Amino acid sequence: MQARMLAGLRERMEVKDDEEWKLISERITKVAELRRSAPGGPGMGMMMGRGPGGGGGPGGSGREEGGSGRGGSRPGGGSAEMTALASALRDKLPDAEIKSRLDRLRDQRKDSEAKLARAQEELRAVLTMRQEAMAVMAGLLP
Repeated sequence: MQARMLAGLRERMEVKDDEEWKLISERITKVAELRRSAPGGPGMGMMMGRGPGGGGGPGGSGREEGGSGRGGSRPGGGSAEMTALASALRDKLPDAEIKSRLDRLRDQRKDSEAKLARAQEELRAVLTMRQEAMAVMAGLLP
């Protein structure tokens, strides 16, 4: 699926040179992986129009602890920090513990967002204006 998405992007971006495409596709893949692993962030599936890969209602990730869910990974917020926060809410832990877990989750999100922003800037640096617009439309760049 990822290979087809990349092939489609290469065609729309009109990249003929294999070396140029190697550099661009590596950066696209890095951005997509960071988006997929970021809490609350869409991955390739979201960019392909499939929607979010899972997740439950408030207070849970939609899976039992230790479960793998549909895709084996934990897209969009199924991180250890999110699981810990969900269990604190479920187990009605004291506010101090909930705050601590919430702070850890927020710190993780800030770190993930910073990594994603760096990867997006690295991708933007190797694109023409037209290619950048395509990357924005594909959901790779803000």
